[in-house]
Amino acid sequence: MVAKVKMDALTHELVDYLLGETDNIPKEPQWTFKLYRAIGNVAQAVKVAVNIAQKEQEFGNYKYAHEIMLDTFKDIKNGGQRIPHDLN
Repeated sequence: MVAKVKMDALTHELVDYLLGETDNIPKEPQWTFKLYRAIGNVAQAVKVAVNIAQKEQEFGNYKYAHEIMLDTFKDIKNGGQRIPHDLN
């Protein structure tokens, strides 16, 4: 919904909430990733996806980390956008 209304103030408020800046409780990173994808901020979405994948690798979840990166790659490619170097 935030992506559809395209209000910067509302987007920033939601990002602050997801990062835990409003209540000191960070939310699951995949929600931040989904928000950035919905608003079309590919660079930030890739940063979040890479961070999620790195955390999963630290826990030994290599298959899931690979799925995150591959799904992100496919999502961006299907959206007709350029694949960032970090993701490639």
